[in-house]
Amino acid sequence: MTKQQLIKNGMKYQFKNEVQDDKHVLTLSGVVAKPDWLDRLFETETINAEDIAEALDDVDKDILIRLNSGGGDVFVGIEIYNYLKNHPSHITIEITALAASAASIIAQAADELIMDTGSSLMIHQASTFAWGDKTELKKTLNALETIDGSLVDIYNERTGIDTAELDELLTGETWFTADEAVEKGFADRKSSRQAQQTVETPEEEPSVPEEATNEKVLNLLKQQTEKMTAMTNEISALKQNNPQNQEPKRRLYF
Repeated sequence: MTKQQLIKNGMKYQFKNEVQDDKHVLTLSGVVAKPDWLDRLFETETINAEDIAEALDDVDKDILIRLNSGGGDVFVGIEIYNYLKNHPSHITIEITALAASAASIIAQAADELIMDTGSSLMIHQASTFAWGDKTELKKTLNALETIDGSLVDIYNERTGIDTAELDELLTGETWFTADEAVEKGFADRKSSRQAQQTVETPEEEPSVPEEATNEKVLNLLKQQTEKMTAMTNEISALKQNNPQNQEPKRRLYF
């Protein structure tokens, strides 16, 4: 995508530099490009190597870069890539929405690259506008082929994908979901914001061996039988010893 296309598509610029929890956080959103005189005239802000170097040169903490960009100038992307690769701090890049074109090059500089849920990564061949005679057009073609070779080297270093397959992916302007980017090796992992639910399981009563349970039941039945037998014997004895319980003599009535 050209800078003009990205601006037209409403890629909002954001450059936020802060420290959070002993970590340096840099939020980048917008077009990757070196500011020219028109940008300065119309106060158009861009993601560029000069601003990033100014923000990170003196940083000795771990760095987190939150990146959202549709890309822009390939040479600025490679310049930022090499700056971050050579920075002494551990750098994590989190793709919050999109890292396309030149932005995907910047992302490859991370020591750890994280794809947020729903984010995408896109790679494609270098493109430009050209005019002139066939000699000039051949020069442009040669330049584009050289740039594509540089892109293959950058992506190969991270993913290990062979050059032939990378050439096909670049030619096809390939888009990757978060899961696909991780699967192909362009990213290290996909972030997960889902809260872990704690499931409480009821405590189980201590188990009793089946043999012990059967023996206990038999003992209870035996005790109940003995009690009933004793009560029956006691009742019989009372009947024999109590005269009131004896049958009365029959009387004749006329």
